[in-house]
Amino acid sequence: MSFEIIEEIVDRNGACISELTASMDRPKSTIYDHLSTLYELGYLVERDGTYTISSDFLRMGDISRQNKEIYQAASDELTRLADETGEYASLTIEEHGKAVIIATEEGEEAIPVNIHSGIMMGMHTAAPGKAILAFLDERRVSDIIDQHGLIKRTENTIVDPGELSEELAQIRERKYALDDEERLTGMRSIAAPVIDRNDRIRGSLTIYGPTNRISDQLFHEKFPELLMRSGNIVEVLMNYD
Repeated sequence: MSFEIIEEIVDRNGACISELTASMDRPKSTIYDHLSTLYELGYLVERDGTYTISSDFLRMGDISRQNKEIYQAASDELTRLADETGEYASLTIEEHGKAVIIATEEGEEAIPVNIHSGIMMGMHTAAPGKAILAFLDERRVSDIIDQHGLIKRTENTIVDPGELSEELAQIRERKYALDDEERLTGMRSIAAPVIDRNDRIRGSLTIYGPTNRISDQLFHEKFPELLMRSGNIVEVLMNYD
């Protein structure tokens, strides 16, 4: 139950005991006992009766990230992509049917948007998730859709299974994925898959930027080329290190 409380606090960006009691439909005494334990262990911070998660989760997340082979192989390429494009570059993996950003680098011209490590996205809603979906087993793709559905984020989000299947086939053919305001209005993203020596998809590299700065030429030509180059380098480092 402690993890349920933590997730509820994260979803609410902080919560008091009464809010947790009402939303989780549990006795106040039970909620209080778990909160006290989590607080004593250093996992929660309390200010004026409101609990938020502590920075200890950042430490644990960083340890987990550092231990991921793909992160170690991709770190330098993320920096290179951010420097060359001036935009955000990120590394994304799939966990529990969601696209999870595990590392980001910010270019000099990147606008302040909600792109940071730990963000979980619907796999179908943006380029990094679609780049991974395209190279997963068809049964796994079906399981993910059954579990999470195809939720509409913007007017451009793909919500039809048949259309998504066609999109994934195109991604497999051209070796990169595109997101033209499918997750965030006014934003474009381009992603390339990272595949290991056993032909397993391990994650994706992505460039994000505003539509007024990522022209069609950058969107369809230059940035895909940069990403596929970096993806190949990460694959080599990961497979033969």
